[in-house]
Amino acid sequence: MIIEEVLFYSVKLEELHHFYGVTLGMRVSEINPVEEAFTLQAGSTKMIFKHWNTASQVEGKGRAPFYHFAWMIPTNQFQEAKQWAASRVRLSTDGERDETYSNNWDSHSLYFEDPAGNIVELIAHHRKNNEQERAFSVEDILKVCEIGLVSEDVPATVHKLEKTGLSRWGEGSDTFSPVGDRNGLFIVVRKERVWFFSNQKAQIFPLEATIHQVGKLQFNGDGSDSSGYSATGVSV
Repeated sequence: MIIEEVLFYSVKLEELHHFYGVTLGMRVSEINPVEEAFTLQAGSTKMIFKHWNTASQVEGKGRAPFYHFAWMIPTNQFQEAKQWAASRVRLSTDGERDETYSNNWDSHSLYFEDPAGNIVELIAHHRKNNEQERAFSVEDILKVCEIGLVSEDVPATVHKLEKTGLSRWGEGSDTFSPVGDRNGLFIVVRKERVWFFSNQKAQIFPLEATIHQVGKLQFNGDGSDSSGYSATGVSV
């Protein structure tokens, strides 16, 4: 699953613009005063942060939106990427750990939060053939490879994603189920589940993602059904 574009909402556009453009040194556009949005290039994925101005229409009324997403990095550069991140941000911890290894996924991850509370992950999948020989820099962020989807009913959301042609990846449960593949995943979690390496409980907020050969998927977060999910450009 290739994530071509993703749209998130925020009440802290200026802070995020500075964080990604200056603190992390990534490629960002100017904030568009009409659309109240800016774009961030994360490797091959275009990320859009848009001003949150529809709070009265969604389940997350009164809350500031926050999301989880992961950036893939070269399989051989996790420790270099960790040094790069730690020199710019405060790494999130789980007890005394500031990194984790998954046996099931054969991957190393670290986490940090941006000024809006978004939970950012850097992940090196060791079964990917994407080694890089030069010293790690922000240009070695390869793409967005995970997007968190929060639902009242995880199986219902997974079922709707499967109807678009996507498949479950690995083992799942009623509270956590990855959909996609190692290249890109929706991490479908139940509302109120605590995000890994965070104290934040997952909440439902709108987002959009454009998936290669699938189309634009919209997660409305409006409570219209148990999954809050719809899709455009695809048959569901």
